[in-house]
Amino acid sequence: MYSLTKNQTMKEKQILLREPFNEQYTLLIESEINGVDVYVTSKVQLRFDFHVLKIEDNHIEVRIVQLDNKLLETNSPMIKEVAVVSQIFGRMYNELHLILDQSGKVISVLNYDLILSKWKQTKSEMDQHIAGNPDLQQAIILNDNIFTDPEKIKIAVQANEFFPVYFGSTFGINLPASKSISGTNIFNTANMTWNMKIETPAYLSNHSESIRVVTRFNPKDSFTSGFYNTAYKQFEDKINITNLNVQLEQTETRQLDFSNGKLEKAMISKREIVDEKKLYNIVNYSMLSDSEQKNELKKG
Repeated sequence: MYSLTKNQTMKEKQILLREPFNEQYTLLIESEINGVDVYVTSKVQLRFDFHVLKIEDNHIEVRIVQLDNKLLETNSPMIKEVAVVSQIFGRMYNELHLILDQSGKVISVLNYDLILSKWKQTKSEMDQHIAGNPDLQQAIILNDNIFTDPEKIKIAVQANEFFPVYFGSTFGINLPASKSISGTNIFNTANMTWNMKIETPAYLSNHSESIRVVTRFNPKDSFTSGFYNTAYKQFEDKINITNLNVQLEQTETRQLDFSNGKLEKAMISKREIVDEKKLYNIVNYSMLSDSEQKNELKKG
């Protein structure tokens, strides 16, 4: 009896997928990167159908179908080429039947055979285009390596943009929370430790409707010359990397229904400002459910 009460108490402090539902989402990813000599902007729109099929004690069965993937804007021909390759090879993962834990981690891929068959078909179609196209050649090699190992498939599936935006670090843990986590900077050029703090309403269990959850990430330690040399060494002949005032932060805001775990909307901002005019990386994610979009339109 004590164990049951304890589990119930824990669940009252956690955001969980608590019941089956089906929802569609639009995800917009806006990126602005200044690499001293290279300035790139892009805006990508993705559409997902998310179907929570079954809730068990320790896992969830879901289907995630990517409905659309559009490059809306960019100032770079290179980004256009990368987007085409990404769309071609991404179609292997546009239908996913998965078992997840409550944090959104992929436990198993139930439609592995379908994904593999799509890869074989895609590879066959690309054979005639590989010659003279190094991007396609590299993509073929990379995917061949992935499909030799089901564990690598899980890693590839986990990299889907849907998971970090929907789940982030907020599901399946006691809230509010504060802890240190390992990661990288936004440029993904150096390992570092982040302080993560999750802010929630005072009494989660009293909320059966929409709640707002804010997750903030800030560097745990002061930046050292060693970090600068690792993170920005490739720019050392263009800017002075020994005298920097780096701004590095990530903020995530989610609005969701606590009673069932359905995300209504999410906003994620990632910022790494090394030099305000020459070197920075800013990425913004916004995800909106079709249901919430209709509600907002009704409110005017």
